[in-house]
Amino acid sequence: MNKKKALIILPSYAIGGAEKVIWSYFKNFKNSNISLKLLVINAKDSYSNSKSKNIINLNFSRFIYAIPRVLSILRKKNINVVISSFPNISVGILCLKYLGLIKIKIIVRQPNIIEKSLSGNIKLYTLKALYKFFIKFVDAAIVTSEFMKNEILKYKLNSEKVFLIRNPISIEETRKAITPVRQGTDKVRFIFVGRLVFQKGIDRILHIFAANKDIELIIVGEGSFKSELLKIVKKLNIKDNIKFLGRIIRPYDLIAGSDYFILPSRWEGLPNCVLEALALGTPVLSTKQIYSLNDFKKNISNKSILLFNSISELSKKINTLERRKDYKKPKLRNSLLINHTSPINFNKKINEIILKIV
Repeated sequence: MNKKKALIILPSYAIGGAEKVIWSYFKNFKNSNISLKLLVINAKDSYSNSKSKNIINLNFSRFIYAIPRVLSILRKKNINVVISSFPNISVGILCLKYLGLIKIKIIVRQPNIIEKSLSGNIKLYTLKALYKFFIKFVDAAIVTSEFMKNEILKYKLNSEKVFLIRNPISIEETRKAITPVRQGTDKVRFIFVGRLVFQKGIDRILHIFAANKDIELIIVGEGSFKSELLKIVKKLNIKDNIKFLGRIIRPYDLIAGSDYFILPSRWEGLPNCVLEALALGTPVLSTKQIYSLNDFKKNISNKSILLFNSISELSKKINTLERRKDYKKPKLRNSLLINHTSPINFNKKINEIILKIV
């Protein structure tokens, strides 16, 4: 039997949540009936392993400019299935199929809530309209929560084409060689890890740390919204309670040493940072606006995930929380993550979809 040829398309080597999921699949891939390659549209910031024979690097700043080259690759390599996890690329590939320029099966992994993530300016609203039109022509759609499943079904997509697969995480790898780090004050320590952008909602919680000097927030990450956050910190005079540590590739020691992980996002798909925090034994505070977390019933019932109706409600709870008992010399706590998807199981589910639709 000839192997089915699958191609993943990524926009770049950026390390975001969606990219991390795709890299997990690619790195752990193993199937005797499928041949898998990765195509990176803009490979200027490549990883050291990006010269693999199974990776195709291009140098286009935008996917739309790369379309002629992508078409050539799809035809030359006789690709059977394309896997996309970014709306702009998904729309582009589905448009090519709609126009009859390719006859390839397409799997779209939706990384975020469409209605909220594709809003804010004309460009995003246009992309959302195109996505909602073309998604019905997909051969399989992967979502990460019940909310996202219900949302995508409203776009007239056949329910048999929708698969709910949560993001993979290796608890063993996440916890490997971890030494919890906690330096400085004896304050109750909260930590946030992620891009510093409007979506993440850090601006919504800074006032909490102005009202209570016995708590502090560690912020790990960089982004376009950082300058605005610094202005708010200065205005509230809370620089002693807020620490910006910049981008750290593997901040697990810091997460493991903190009292709580906090995620005040305005919207999310399924945040990998929450899975990682729980795997490291750090309880998570967030709001019910992060719909995917509502699916974690057992973590909610044992209070390792605390979800609130509003930032105001979250604020009141923060003021009642205490430090962990071992805060002076923190030890790695037991994993709190329940019913997770391992990288092996994630790969198995994706491979089953590929073989089912080809």
